[in-house]
Formats: sequence, C-alpha cells, structure tokens
Amino acid sequence: MGSSTWYILLPLLLCSLVNSGTAALEHRASLKSFDGLRAECSQYLPASGNAPEDCSDRCVGLVGYFWNDTIGRSSNSIARFYQPDPCDQDYINRTLTCMCDTVLPLPRRPSCQRATQTLQCYRDQFGQLINQVPLYVPYKKLQGFLTLGQCVQMLQIPGERFVQIMDEGYDKSADGQCLMRCFLIRAGLYSDCGGPDIKRFSLQCEGYGPEYEQSVANCYAELKKQQLDSCTLATRMLYECVQANEYSTNAITIAIPFVTVDFDFSGFWPTFPPIMVP
Repeated sequence: MGSSTWYILLPLLLCSLVNSGTAALEHRASLKSFDGLRAECSQYLPASGNAPEDCSDRCVGLVGYFWNDTIGRSSNSIARFYQPDPCDQDYINRTLTCMCDTVLPLPRRPSCQRATQTLQCYRDQFGQLINQVPLYVPYKKLQGFLTLGQCVQMLQIPGERFVQIMDEGYDKSADGQCLMRCFLIRAGLYSDCGGPDIKRFSLQCEGYGPEYEQSVANCYAELKKQQLDSCTLATRMLYECVQANEYSTNAITIAIPFVTVDFDFSGFWPTFPPIMVP
C-alpha cells in the first residue's frame, strides 16, 4: 500500500514507547540498568573538560524517564533504582527532607544541578543503588505511535480504517480491540498468559503503592471470570483496570492535538512531509 497523508490524532495510549531489542517476549519494551544509562549518556554528552557544568545526572534521569525538566524535579519512578534497607522505616521521609533542604532552593533553570543533588539525596538517604540490573524504562509518545504503526501493518488494517479506529476509540470494535492488544503485548505491558505487568503499568502511569497494584490485579481477575476473547480482555483491562484506576497519580491523556503525518503503511516508519521553502 502506498503512502498517504493523514491528519492523524496521535494516541498517547497511557503514556508512549522506547525502542529496544531485549528478550523475544519483551518485543519493544526497553530494559536498562543504571550503569547502562550512564554509559549511554557518556556517548551523548561532551567530555567533562569541554562542558560548562556536569549534566550527566540530568541525562541519566531523562533517558531513564525519571527526570522532568519542566518542573525541575524527579518522578517517583526514580525509586526503582534503589533498594532500601528493610529495617529502615524512615528512608522516605529522610529523602524528602534532603530534597526540600538542598534541591528546592536551587533555581529551576538550569536543571543539571537540581538533578545531581536529587540523585545525591537518593544515594545518601533512600537506599543502595541497583546499578547493574536492567529495569523497565517507560515509553514515550512518538515511540508509542511507531509501535502502534507496526501493529497496524501486522494486523493488515487499512490506513483509512486506522484513522477511524483512533477517532472512535479502540474499545468500540473488534479490530480496534485487537490493535490495542497487539500494542500492549509489543510494548511489554501485557501478555495473554500473564495478563498485565502491573509493575510496569505502575511506572508507565505513575500509579504507585500497593493500593494501585492490588486494584489492577483485582479488576483483571474479575474480567478473567467473564471468559472474554483475548482482544476484548486486553482492551477492557486497559480501559477499566488501568485508565479508570482511582489510585493512579497521573491522569492518562488519550490523545494529543492533530498533526500531519505522511505515513507509509508498507513499512514501519512514518515519514514527514518536506519543508517547502519559498
């Protein structure tokens, strides 16, 4: 099928995906260790002698998806890289106090110093760094769209129908539900055998704590009792157990504004229209 220009409503689909070539069942799920993040950032950033300041910690936070430049602070997902002492009951309060005393007084821009001090608080107060174990990294908007595009091709959904599904909602039709199931599996968030990966959903949607995880587990267990087909089960799990979860601390945006994308459905990758210079 040839290229066509579509005014496509890009789906955020919970949040959105990072490319990786991990184990076969992980598909496009990204697993990175803290040391791996550091090594990756060392390739991106200039040598320390050529940089005005050390921004390596900020880079690690951005690549690891736990640093937010807009607000100049980390998200709760940074905690996955640290192992608290099981006998320590006050590590969270100490970490928060440290950040209140040393991070908040710093200017929001530039954010390199804030990121460095934040990681210092976690190193000193939260727990031992888990530096070599590959951990799940939440996906981003564009990467999620690319993964969705791959599922469109694998399921042989025509371009016109793809746009209709995105407009009407993935839960409104059989092909829309199967498209959502494909996306969730390929993103490493779901499997037919194991159901939702609740830990990863918690990171992806910033719904933390035992209440969130237990709520998703209970909701999915109730859906399983209904003997639904695989596509319906996966989609209803997303809509009813994850998106509607009262314990999630991050509201899930379903879509972002219209943009023009020249999408070649004969391949996996979208191409953008050339810039016309007068």
